[in-house]
Amino acid sequence: MTYPLTKKVCQLDDQGIYVGQTDADLSPEEAENGVYLMPAGCVDVTPPKEKDGFVAKWTSEEWQYIENHIGKTVYSTATKDSMEISELGVIPEGYTLIKPENELEEWNGKAWEIPTEKLTALLTEKRNRLIEQIDSHAATIYSTWTRFESEYRERQTAAEAYKSANYEGDCSRYITDFAKRAGLNNKAATDLILLQAAGLERLQVELANQRMRKYELKVPGLTIEKMQSIRDDIIKQMDALKEAYNNG
Repeated sequence: MTYPLTKKVCQLDDQGIYVGQTDADLSPEEAENGVYLMPAGCVDVTPPKEKDGFVAKWTSEEWQYIENHIGKTVYSTATKDSMEISELGVIPEGYTLIKPENELEEWNGKAWEIPTEKLTALLTEKRNRLIEQIDSHAATIYSTWTRFESEYRERQTAAEAYKSANYEGDCSRYITDFAKRAGLNNKAATDLILLQAAGLERLQVELANQRMRKYELKVPGLTIEKMQSIRDDIIKQMDALKEAYNNG
């Protein structure tokens, strides 16, 4: 009987772990008997089936599957400290592959979670901080709009009086000076003053409405992400009002 000059055999490392297949040469002295020269660290058996997350070790009788987490990072369930796995086998007791998201989380045996009392305190702190940001942003915008409020009010009052007089009679310098600077007649200047006053009032009302939306943050059951989203939208709407004011 004629045998192939080479055959595939299983190559093992120094721990008996399967690393792949290599060739064994047919022995020149015992070729007629089908004897092959086995390379060092090899066994002539059927290769193990691949199993994700495991390596196969030859026990001299069969393949034994061992968990392989080498190179993976695990986290202490007590301290959250990380460690890289360097040996075969199960994950050490007291460690998990699940990475904690923040320092407030604690291990509950299956997952990281923030204890109820800590979560309540965290949500309260976050809510208060976001509300303060909303109030502060509104105050900054409002202070810009009302920087010359007394002047605006006097001009508006003068314009209302002049319009009520059917644009006749004495005309306040608030109107005449404004008309001169704007290149308008007194009637057109009066109408523009009143239009601007009405526009500012509408912006102020809407700014107040947006600021009052801070109470949306007090709705029960909101997550930190949802609260942040509400705050961001409020600030965005306020900035749109500021832009509208700047554009006249």
